[in-house]
Amino acid sequence: MLREITHLRQSGRSQVKRWFSSYDMDLFVWFQQDRMPVRFQLCYNKNSNEKIISWNLHRGFHYYCVDCGETLPDQYKMTPLLLHANKQQDLTIIAHRFLAASENIDIAVADFIYARLMAYPVSMAHYSATHTDHPAR
Repeated sequence: MLREITHLRQSGRSQVKRWFSSYDMDLFVWFQQDRMPVRFQLCYNKNSNEKIISWNLHRGFHYYCVDCGETLPDQYKMTPLLLHANKQQDLTIIAHRFLAASENIDIAVADFIYARLMAYPVSMAHYSATHTDHPAR
């Protein structure tokens, strides 16, 4: 279950960040001063093959894999890196996992994140069905 980490240092910018964490998932949400979410990062599979879905009000969705920096057992761990994922994730499955984990967090935040995750596959399916690369005949 996701729980809010309340002692979080704010960077002093115009946005306020909130952090929710569980054993296998982290959620970071940035809000404008009017409490409107403008961006989030949902990290999942934290313990193996970690992935991140990033959403921004102006740029939409981006997908990342985390290179955890572990190479060989006899070497020091290197700095983890975010790498662009080659293939998009099935957000419906991730949305349902998030919904199950978000039972104990602010309902407005949970609803906002869930709605964004569920809206993406529908809009992309519609785009794929109506978009063609060739002119109409």
